[in-house]
Amino acid sequence: MALPAARVRLYAQASEAAYEDRIAAELSSGRLEDAIADARRAAALYPRSSAIQQMLGAGLFKKGQKDAARVAFRRAIELDPKIPDNYYDLALLELSDNRLGDAARLLEKYLTLKPDNAQAHLLLGRAEHNLNETIPAIAQFKKALELAPDLPLAHYHLGFAYQSQGDLKPALEEFKKEIEINPTFYDSYWLAGEIELEQGNLDGAAELYRRALALRSGGFEGHYGLARVLMGQKKWTEAEGELQKAVSIRPNNVEAHYALARTYAALGKKDDAAHEFKIVADLHARQPSTGSGIAGQRH
Repeated sequence: MALPAARVRLYAQASEAAYEDRIAAELSSGRLEDAIADARRAAALYPRSSAIQQMLGAGLFKKGQKDAARVAFRRAIELDPKIPDNYYDLALLELSDNRLGDAARLLEKYLTLKPDNAQAHLLLGRAEHNLNETIPAIAQFKKALELAPDLPLAHYHLGFAYQSQGDLKPALEEFKKEIEINPTFYDSYWLAGEIELEQGNLDGAAELYRRALALRSGGFEGHYGLARVLMGQKKWTEAEGELQKAVSIRPNNVEAHYALARTYAALGKKDDAAHEFKIVADLHARQPSTGSGIAGQRH
C-alpha cells in the first residue's frame, strides 16, 4: 500500500534534516572528509537544499579546495538568495583569495539582509580600504563601532584609515582606544608610536615602542622606532643597540642601516659608519625605489 504523499514528504524532510545534523557535527569536530562525502551524497538526494550546499562549501573551504567551495556557495545562494549567511561565507572565501571587489559586493548584499552585524561592517571596511576607497571604509568602521564599541580591531582599522589620509590626531586616538580594549595587539602600539614620534612627543613614543617590544621582542618596528626616539634624544649608545637588533631582523632595510651609520658616526666609530654607508649604497643599487611609503606602512 503506497504511503500518502504528505507522509512521503515528511519522511524526506526528516531524512534531509538528519543529513544536515550529521554533516554539521562532522564539520564541528573537524572530520572534513566525512563531512564532504556526506554533503555530496545529500546534495545528490536533495539538490534543492541550500543548507546542504552551504555545508558542502564550508567543508571544501576548510580543506583548501577553494574553487569547489566557491561553486557550492554560489549554488547555495542561487537556491535561496534570502539566506544572509550564504553571502557571508562566500565573502570570506573571496577575502582569503584577495578578491576584494567580489568580497565587498557580497558583504554589501549580506548587510542588506542582516544590517546589524558589526563584524560584517568591519570586513567590508577592510575590503574597501584595501581598494583605496577610504571614505566609505571609514563609514563602515564607524558603523561597526556603533554596533559593537569593543569590537576587536575596529578602532585599529579606523585609526589606520585616518592615518592613511594624514589625519594623525584622530588616528592616534583610535590606536589608543584599540590598546585599551585589545592590549595584546602589537601593531596598535608601534603605529601610535610613529605618530607620537612624528609630532615630537619622544617620551610618549618611547613608551609605546617599549610596550610593543614587551609583546613582541623581535618586532622590527619596535626596535627601529625606539632607536629613532633615542637618536632624537642623542642617546647614541642605546640607539646603537636597538638599531643592531633592527638590522639583524631585517638586514635589507635601507632606513635602518642608514640610521645605524649615522649613529656610528655620532659615536666616532668611523670604520663602522663607513661599513654601514656602503651597505646603504649597495641596497639602494639593488632597491632603487626604496622609500617610506604611505602613512602606516611597515618599513
